[in-house]
Amino acid sequence: MKYVIAFDTATEHIAIGLAAIDEPGQTLRIVAERDFSAPRAALGALLPAVRDLVGESGITMEQLGVVAVGRGPGSFTGVRIGVASAKGLAHGLGVPLVGSGTLDAVAWRFSTHEGLLGVVGDAMRGEVYPALFRCASGRCVRLEEDRAEKPALTVERWRSRLDEPVLLTGNGLAKYAGVFVEALGDVATVADTALWTPTGASLIAAASIQTGPSSLASVLGLDAAAAYERADPGALLPVYTRLSDAEEAEKLRQDPVPSSGVLGPEGEQRA
Repeated sequence: MKYVIAFDTATEHIAIGLAAIDEPGQTLRIVAERDFSAPRAALGALLPAVRDLVGESGITMEQLGVVAVGRGPGSFTGVRIGVASAKGLAHGLGVPLVGSGTLDAVAWRFSTHEGLLGVVGDAMRGEVYPALFRCASGRCVRLEEDRAEKPALTVERWRSRLDEPVLLTGNGLAKYAGVFVEALGDVATVADTALWTPTGASLIAAASIQTGPSSLASVLGLDAAAAYERADPGALLPVYTRLSDAEEAEKLRQDPVPSSGVLGPEGEQRA
């Protein structure tokens, strides 16, 4: 039997999930997960935690058939640590690497919710990463693309389109819950703080519904060589939505901004 290992370090919370690939239907069954707070410690804590989770589950690293990673948006350093670690692990094992949005993984913690869900990630610099989802019948469907913007702009956009209650979640609420509740009024409810970050299970759930040529669904059922070619670890890109601090500094000096190899808010490769 083969397994999927998934992890996300885009917030100050490390989420790791392990799922068995049950044949012949190629369905995923959560075997184990580990989720813990690790402020500024993901670089040293992630891979040992992955190794321990795999070992404690009674399997070997060689039984991992797919690596899945949260691509962000989130902390620039956190996203880089997660994606770089996932690339190294997948390449070393010779297995495909697939991705999922960090905000999507947060949203899938609310798969049993019925109605609108607003995920508000912390983007630093006085901004948030906001995304609306509609949750119904055990699924959460994204309604808008990733972006970084001021909280006041988000609430203005959402207030103009909301005519029903919305449940709010995400680590950006630690700073801006008051902004959203004041602007949205009785239409908004804030989820418990324990539900503001991804879990291993929610990350696997979010990855499992992604579509496209290098998605988790597209590699299940393929032989090892074909799966690796379909979702080559070198091809996966993080989602940042904006320039890093270093790139912004280069831009202010009017020097050319080096190619970052990351995705912009609409999925395009950004120079």
